[in-house]
Amino acid sequence: NIFQQLRYLSASNSIQSTFSGSRSIKQLLLHSMAEQRQSEQLQFVNRLNPVTGEMEWTLLPVDYDYRQEIACSAYGDMLHDTARNKAYYNALRRAIERMPRPVRVLDIGTGSGLLSMMACRLGADTVTACEAFQPVAECASRVLAANGFLLNNASDSSKPPGRGVRLISKRSTDVNPDTDLADGALANLLVAELFDTELIGEGALQSYQDAAKRLLTPNAVVLPWEGRLRCVLFQSDTLARYHYLQSSPWRRAPGADACPGLSAPLELQLSQLMPGQDFQLLSEPFEVRRFPFGPPDCLANLPESGDDVISVSVPWLESGLETADDAELTVTGCFLWWDLLMDPWPEAELLSTEPAWVAAGGVAQFREHWMQSVHFFPTVRRLYRDQRDSLKLLHWHDGYSNYFDLLPDSAASPAPPAARFCSCGIHQTVNRARLAETQDPSYSSGHVDWIKSVLELCPTDRALATVGDLCILPHLLASAAIDRQPLLCVEPRRRCREAVIESNQLLLSSGRIVAELPKLAELMDGGYGGLILLAEPSFASSLLPWDDLRFWHLAAAGCPATPAPPISIYPNVCRIMAAPMLFDNLHKLRAPVGPDGCEGFDLSEFDRLAEPAAEATWSRLESQPLWEYPGQLLAQPKLLLELRWSEHFLGRHTTDNKESSSSSIQSELCEFFFNNSAANGVALWCDWFAEVVQQVDANEIKRLYPVLYSGLLPVKNPAPDRLGPNHWNRFRRQGVLMLTPGRGSSPIAKDRRRLALTAKYELDSAELAVSVAP
Repeated sequence: NIFQQLRYLSASNSIQSTFSGSRSIKQLLLHSMAEQRQSEQLQFVNRLNPVTGEMEWTLLPVDYDYRQEIACSAYGDMLHDTARNKAYYNALRRAIERMPRPVRVLDIGTGSGLLSMMACRLGADTVTACEAFQPVAECASRVLAANGFLLNNASDSSKPPGRGVRLISKRSTDVNPDTDLADGALANLLVAELFDTELIGEGALQSYQDAAKRLLTPNAVVLPWEGRLRCVLFQSDTLARYHYLQSSPWRRAPGADACPGLSAPLELQLSQLMPGQDFQLLSEPFEVRRFPFGPPDCLANLPESGDDVISVSVPWLESGLETADDAELTVTGCFLWWDLLMDPWPEAELLSTEPAWVAAGGVAQFREHWMQSVHFFPTVRRLYRDQRDSLKLLHWHDGYSNYFDLLPDSAASPAPPAARFCSCGIHQTVNRARLAETQDPSYSSGHVDWIKSVLELCPTDRALATVGDLCILPHLLASAAIDRQPLLCVEPRRRCREAVIESNQLLLSSGRIVAELPKLAELMDGGYGGLILLAEPSFASSLLPWDDLRFWHLAAAGCPATPAPPISIYPNVCRIMAAPMLFDNLHKLRAPVGPDGCEGFDLSEFDRLAEPAAEATWSRLESQPLWEYPGQLLAQPKLLLELRWSEHFLGRHTTDNKESSSSSIQSELCEFFFNNSAANGVALWCDWFAEVVQQVDANEIKRLYPVLYSGLLPVKNPAPDRLGPNHWNRFRRQGVLMLTPGRGSSPIAKDRRRLALTAKYELDSAELAVSVAP
């Protein structure tokens, strides 16, 4: 659209600056379009600039969005989920063996075509598969053809009965039963996998109900046959910090006391949380609701939304709770997972997403596509033991999401509670991990310790300034009763300025609150002997750990090479660390399926579609919360690259230093040696330090204070071979370089006992490249 391109050009300063003179925007557009015709076709894509933290228009190949959508449709570990695949295979086998002929199968959302091929192999008479996303539908066609199951049209007689799949590139809700289904006959066996972490979030109810009304016979079998929501009530101070505003400065924010927070759940790998350590169970696991997917007449009458609020009695636990009758109990929320009853026969399998501490034997199938979720109540529910039996857990849904509350059972059919929206603005501004981090006592005390240590060594006539995104340093300075009054608080987020600074009344009349960092020379007015700039290495726009270097980039743009009076910035040392890992399951997200990797079917065509798309759109360095993905540490962590404010950033933008300054920082070769196993990934993170240089007599003494360990936490003993949730910083995401062959991966060295890495940090783009050296 020409008007869209005009808006893109007018919004893109980077594009306009490439043209000289004062030509009109129309001329710029014509010039740009001519260049596109002469070279590769390009389009404007809105992407994050890690230097500024702002969204900017960037020219990328015209099929970038298309490739990215394909990469995101790669299903990750789903095709590696052997328990899921076997449960579907066995359910299809039982159904096809026991149903009267002919068996007419409808597969909704076929994806790779796996379930349709299972049905064909097991002897279904006709199979119709729907896939709405065109690139995946085309890939499914190639997968079916490679396995000998593709039926091009209804008159194709080259395929024997039960061996062909009729593929339709449509949503199931757009399927015409008279023209799209084989012989115009309704299906009597529906198979689909339309589930997410909350079971119903991908529109399973709507798709199944539409199929029951239009595409299925009245006695059709639906696989899976039934979904069951299960949950358990818990108490956890740690998890409460992810939702409830419990500690300063957030609890003083306007409206914080009455804010119900966000109703969206927190998705986690609950198997990595330890009962008795991370949380206390308050009840037995219990069933909340059943969703009958079959038979069709039952499914057709199932309410699509949550008008049918149900209340469930809670099987409270006695062990581990206070014994006194007047002891108050705190209920933080509930953990949710679900089970699938695969078919209606007595020997039907139960496919469960339960966490390991519920599963038999303490072992659960790893899944990224189906995790578990944490649901919080509008407020922490506090009760006494004698009140427990009068409380019921309420559940309702809107067709896509589940909602819970713990209330007195005052009515037999309670009405749906009012919709929950954040009223204080904090939950919309601060992501949950950052909210939990800022409310963690050890985080606050650790920052106060390093700030006090640094300020004790700095001249007393220097003013203070804090800079950050979602920064709580002003609150920490005030709560620690540090004598120096901050001169300037730079906080781009309005809600955070209100919550941290204004609501806590942390600035005197001489102080200023601003949304952007001005030229640092402008901050020196007022007769101070210098400026101390303090920052938290945390920004809402950061995806990878080194994206938090943003405050150095912002400071460098406004700081002369030799400022007078002097300007000090802390933290001023960033160490990018690396460690080779043998992950238990994380590598499955990128591992190819291969010719025999999924129930004996050849899905190589699916790999050939997904791998180039991932290579073109995904960075080799991924962002992951590694505490949720255990693995074996194959060698002790090493320093990959050290970045220093004074050496690499200070003075880069000044006229005198512009030509001589380097645009990148290159690491030396970083080698790891290990004997037992080959690494399938590399973990990367940043350790931040404040280095203060003191002049003592004629000698300079450097003192180094730790500010933040964003990856492995320091331990008294050497890190163990196994790394679990207690070893990683849970509030930060780490970087991961996958080494297994497959989507977005790097080739592993032939010498599997040695791994060598090099890294280069580009100062202009704020991007880190890590390569496997020969």
